[in-house]
Amino acid sequence: MNAPMDNLRSGLADLADDVNPVDLRDRALRTSHRIGVRRTVLTSALSLVLLGSAGVTAVAMTGGGGADPDTATTPSVSASPPSPSASARPAVTGDYYFMREAGTTKLELHVLHESYPCGTPEPGTCEPVTRTEKLRTITHPADDACPWQTVTVSPDGRQVAWVVSADDPSGASGDLMIADVRGGTAQKRGSRVLCLGTGNVVWSPDSTRLYVGKMDNAGTVGVVDASSGKFSAMERDAWKEARALATGPFRGTIGEGRLTVTKADGTAPRSVPYETEHGLDAVVLGVSHDGRYAAVSTDAGDPSRRLHVADVIDMTSGRPVTFPVGEASSVWFLPDGSLVVGVSGDPRKVYRLDADLRVVAQFTVDKAQLGNRMLVQAAFG
Repeated sequence: MNAPMDNLRSGLADLADDVNPVDLRDRALRTSHRIGVRRTVLTSALSLVLLGSAGVTAVAMTGGGGADPDTATTPSVSASPPSPSASARPAVTGDYYFMREAGTTKLELHVLHESYPCGTPEPGTCEPVTRTEKLRTITHPADDACPWQTVTVSPDGRQVAWVVSADDPSGASGDLMIADVRGGTAQKRGSRVLCLGTGNVVWSPDSTRLYVGKMDNAGTVGVVDASSGKFSAMERDAWKEARALATGPFRGTIGEGRLTVTKADGTAPRSVPYETEHGLDAVVLGVSHDGRYAAVSTDAGDPSRRLHVADVIDMTSGRPVTFPVGEASSVWFLPDGSLVVGVSGDPRKVYRLDADLRVVAQFTVDKAQLGNRMLVQAAFG
């Protein structure tokens, strides 16, 4: 295999453990003929499964790499994660980021602000107040798949980062761009940054740096300073741990018929059997902050923004979680143990659940304002 393909393989393997090569190929074909031409290239280069993770303001679900499934083959090899506390309370404000394609060269970024005038809500007693705002339009070359795959807002809500494909014929990497969420000129802050799959650009919790992988001979990984663009290479294990900690204390992976959750550093694995219906490929989209729940996707339609949740598995029992609001199609795990859930059949409804899975509040997305946008990120505080 030639050097560029070796670069792509090693770089993507270090980014994480979970995007299906067939999915990437299909996404490319739908996006444009130009990207579709890359089908054979990507298929040969991506003979592995990648899992991405996002930041604390998660791109739909946070996840991360995970332990080698061969090292976690028992139902539990560590102490049981703590059960959700009945006293855990949801954060009282939230920002939900939506995107939509505006033609072939633009993405629109919107935000829905959620607040609770009664303070910290008790289950079923407080109605949220919501307000929508259009933030900025992101321009990019025609039929460039990298921006859609990488748009991510910083945890402080002030900056947005994305990758624009440059001279990479495979469309797997490009220039890292950073801009104010409300407009202004975007600044280039890096080159040859990998853009395939989810979670390829991850903000640090303090919004000053981004964890990225590079398209080069060594499969270099490291961190980019958001203000200067200075890139600092990192040892791979340290990078994986730091990037995972930016999203939460746990990460997960699926392999050889098992779902495994570990600490961010790869230790203390907990493993349960997991097989998908019809043998579909599966990825871990997120793990709760206490390590108890793992959200799994089998959606093969859009690896760049793989949002659909097939199951949320309770790692203490290995069984799927049943939600009081219906079948979950999307889930965000919050640091305090609470969750945000979207349900199948009614994509405009968003529910807040406490750590005991009781409904705290719900709101309906305004169809006229955001009905044709895709919810891709959520931040709470």
